[in-house]
Amino acid sequence: MKKRPILTLALVSLLGAGCATKGDVQAVATQNTRLRSDLKAMEDRYADATKSMDGLRQVVDEANALLSRNSADLGSKFEQQTQEIALLKGKLEEAHHAIQALEKKLEDQASQVVDRVAVLEQNQQKIVDKVAPTMPTDAAGLWTAAQEFQKSGERPQMRRYLNELLKGFPMDARAPAARLAIGKSFADENNHRQAAGHYQKLLDDFPKSPEVAEAMYLLGVSFVELKFCTDAQSIFIDVTRRFKASPHAKNAATQARAVRKLLDDKTRCTS
Repeated sequence: MKKRPILTLALVSLLGAGCATKGDVQAVATQNTRLRSDLKAMEDRYADATKSMDGLRQVVDEANALLSRNSADLGSKFEQQTQEIALLKGKLEEAHHAIQALEKKLEDQASQVVDRVAVLEQNQQKIVDKVAPTMPTDAAGLWTAAQEFQKSGERPQMRRYLNELLKGFPMDARAPAARLAIGKSFADENNHRQAAGHYQKLLDDFPKSPEVAEAMYLLGVSFVELKFCTDAQSIFIDVTRRFKASPHAKNAATQARAVRKLLDDKTRCTS
């Protein structure tokens, strides 16, 4: 249906009433103009509102799209983190089991060490119980026990008893023989430096004992082994001169001649 202009409608109304004047026509025209202006403003506001509505709708659509994408990304990231957490949890459980196994192993090893220490302590106590209580407190008993150890080839035990004799009874008649026996036991073990020390100790402490000739001879032998050939030769010669009646004199003379031949051999003699 076609709209009639507002001015026409107003004029028709006035003319129909039969009382329209020129002022009325102007008033109607003015009113018509104001109404057209108001209508134009309303149409403009409607257009602006429609445009704004379209803009808002676009913003809402973009926001919904962004939210959908973010939700998808968050879901993917959440799933990834969930998997990583599960993986870490599995590794933590494995590490926990490994630590438990290691602790169990350490406990077993510690228990074994304790058991071994206990066995060693028991064995040591058995040795102490076997040796210490049976060690004599007199020179004769110590000498006799040392002789038994010598017969059985237990040199360290023999030396232990003889050292006790020398420490407790330094002036006993058996002391020189004890010192000589200790020296000979070291020589039997090819420890001629220790042996020479004990022979020399005998000569210093008991210069008039019957064991002096043998101690000097054996000291010369140890000196040969230590490559002190000049000193050894001097000792052998001294034995032959001082102890002509001793059975060691003949052996000393033989050794002196042998050492004389070695004096120029630098591989056998250092002095």
